Amino acid sequence: MQALAQPTMASELRALAWTALLVPACAWYARSACRILRPGLPRFAALLPTFPVLAYLPWMYNSLHLRLFSTFFHTWLTVNKLVLLALGLGPLRPSLPLVPFVLCACLPIKLRLLGQQPSKRSSSQPPPVADFFVPCLRSFLFLSCLAVAYPHMGWLPIYGVHFFYCVHVFLTLDLVLSSIALASALVLGTELERQFTTPLAVASLNDFWGRQWNLMAVDLLRTSAYDPVRARWGRQAGVLAAFLMSGLLHELLYWYLTQQRPKGEMVLFFMLHGVSQIAERWARAAGLWRPPKLAAYLLVSAFMVVTISELFFGPFMRAGADVRLIEESAAMLELIRGVSKHLLRPFGVVGSSK
Repeated sequence: MQALAQPTMASELRALAWTALLVPACAWYARSACRILRPGLPRFAALLPTFPVLAYLPWMYNSLHLRLFSTFFHTWLTVNKLVLLALGLGPLRPSLPLVPFVLCACLPIKLRLLGQQPSKRSSSQPPPVADFFVPCLRSFLFLSCLAVAYPHMGWLPIYGVHFFYCVHVFLTLDLVLSSIALASALVLGTELERQFTTPLAVASLNDFWGRQWNLMAVDLLRTSAYDPVRARWGRQAGVLAAFLMSGLLHELLYWYLTQQRPKGEMVLFFMLHGVSQIAERWARAAGLWRPPKLAAYLLVSAFMVVTISELFFGPFMRAGADVRLIEESAAMLELIRGVSKHLLRPFGVVGSSK
């Protein structure tokens, strides 16, 4: 990995301030333009100036975590949503009120008011805080345990370490996305859908990729790749198109994080999983794949860990990104502990240091 400057509080706050200014401005402009332009080429041409801005935002961050999330949120999801908006598709609608439109465009959230299933809760009742607060608390506690355990994992085989890396990735994403959803739900006063359910306890590749993992990305990939390809060439071609697009987007993510030219390993990883998902569905339909649930869980977990180790984590580890990310996680948890102690000290919860 090419040397990145060490993140400082000043540099990252400056980048966050620019992001907080530019991304809502792009969303406001997109909504304004789309309210007077019909879907198609004119609308796409009007939205085109926002794409370079959103693609540049991750470069402003020195922290790999913030660069990763900026790439995912803005260069990937927001651009994808705006492209679909230009075509009259996707979760964004110009008729939405300004605040819900901006939040839905800028953040990985799925509003119930945009979904197919209406909420059963009365509009006068507040959104259920526990839906997102509990995952936030759980993920933070487990991430703290992982940060303490990492220095003592030298005795584990490489696949064992990578299993905990998988857990780390899930907990980090769940913590960040649940925190964003919690704040957004409180601002909007409406319910939001969770982006994860139980991805670490699945016994099927189809279940993992289709109903458990990063459901906002799944919805966008379904609309932008799966549906149009399926309509022309069939279901299996649609699945492969969605996995190919996901692989290309992860190659972009690799480039942003490591500043090295991708070598196609991300595309290979996702295409392998796309083919495996099709094969699993075919085998189930033919009655050739019906193992006990525990055996299926072990086999799917082993397949996931091995392929992730060789094709997904491998490139990042060779670039040294994993070490930098673990160091940043430990520093962030230490910062949170320090701030918590400082806030709790006036109440006598923690003793003052001498």
